[in-house]
Amino acid sequence: MTASKKTAKASGAPWDVASLQKLAIVLLKELKVRGAILDIFLLKDKDIAALKARFIAKRTEPNVLSFKEPLAFPHPETKKKYLGEVYLNKDILHHSPDRAAPLLLHGILHLLGYDHIKKTDAVKMEKVEVKILENI
Repeated sequence: MTASKKTAKASGAPWDVASLQKLAIVLLKELKVRGAILDIFLLKDKDIAALKARFIAKRTEPNVLSFKEPLAFPHPETKKKYLGEVYLNKDILHHSPDRAAPLLLHGILHLLGYDHIKKTDAVKMEKVEVKILENI
């Protein structure tokens, strides 16, 4: 599958997993991540909120969650490096399809080790987000 720089969906059109997978390919290419895969899941607002409540105490909009794959977890179905899972809020993407790239990128960056716990880390992550989003 080849990646294209065109990532915008028609205004108001909902994203599906296949479209988000294509977007992930573009984002990984821009991040210079080769030979890696990840899983993308779309959850309704109430479901992602419940999942977030189980793992994250901070009360913020339940828009994206990422779970890195444990290093020693086997994935015999692929020879590529498995990064983990990104969960996106399906309702947000339906109402604001333009948020798909920023949210998916944010989730992927968490899988790659970025975080925003410390101010300096948040600034570093935001710089990468801005640069990648400008490129696509």
